[in-house]
Amino acid sequence: MSATQSLQRTEIRGRGLGVNAGELLGRSSVFLPFAFVVVFFFIPMGWLVATSLSTHEIGSPPEFTGTLEHYARFWTDPFYLETALWTTIKLSVLSTVFALLIGYVLAYYIAELPPQRRGLITSMVVVSLAVNIVIRIFGLNVLLMNGGLVHSVFGLIGMPRIRIMYTELGVLIGLIQIAVPYVVLPLIGVIAAIDPALKEAAASVGANRYRTFWAVTFPLSLPGVVAGTLIAFTLNAAAFAIPSLMGGGRVRMMGMMAYEQAAIQGNFPFAAAIGISLTILSLLITAIYLFVVNRTFRTLR
Repeated sequence: MSATQSLQRTEIRGRGLGVNAGELLGRSSVFLPFAFVVVFFFIPMGWLVATSLSTHEIGSPPEFTGTLEHYARFWTDPFYLETALWTTIKLSVLSTVFALLIGYVLAYYIAELPPQRRGLITSMVVVSLAVNIVIRIFGLNVLLMNGGLVHSVFGLIGMPRIRIMYTELGVLIGLIQIAVPYVVLPLIGVIAAIDPALKEAAASVGANRYRTFWAVTFPLSLPGVVAGTLIAFTLNAAAFAIPSLMGGGRVRMMGMMAYEQAAIQGNFPFAAAIGISLTILSLLITAIYLFVVNRTFRTLR
């Protein structure tokens, strides 16, 4: 009898250890990602906010005083509002819209392919992301520079040879080229997952391909549209390499201006204020965009 009781106690303890180990594993699986986000995102963002509220004197490190002078300087000076803020919003929004138009057509075509061909072309889209962004920009420079391929084609067909490199048009083309894959990838999965029976049902009641697309395909693909455009907008709003290499210092977006203030001028508090302003601006535009999409989606329903 005592041996049986001891065996039962041993089994209970083993179960208890198993439960405790499972709980510990479950808690650690939540704690580690949370700790990673806190250490590598919230703490640097907190340091950036503190730096933006510090005073700046040449030759001395920033000293935290809680001042808002750097934010006031950025948001009240017409030079920064017109040169950096408006340029960033304009190019980010335009590049996102054009990337969506191009990316949706490509994603729709790829999603309609047989699974084997779809996987091959999707892998080609993924491989394009593996190419370093600087190499891709230099490739665009070869195409768009004066005397390049685009200029030569314009001359052959009798069109005026407009200047593209080191202008807003060149930066816009670069932003679109970088953003298109990020729009295509979410859309491929969403469009391919739409039940073909829904399109057949729309066709059976007399809807042509145009009406079927706007009544069935596009509303059901909105999650992919939202995901792709949000990624494209946030990437382009914070772009630095493209306006720097394709703008030649003439097209100043907020990311590039923050770099100049930190690395060239040595004004880290003002650079931090520009960065925080860009973050707030991106969050505000994203919130407005999601609000409009949600209201539109409810109306379509």
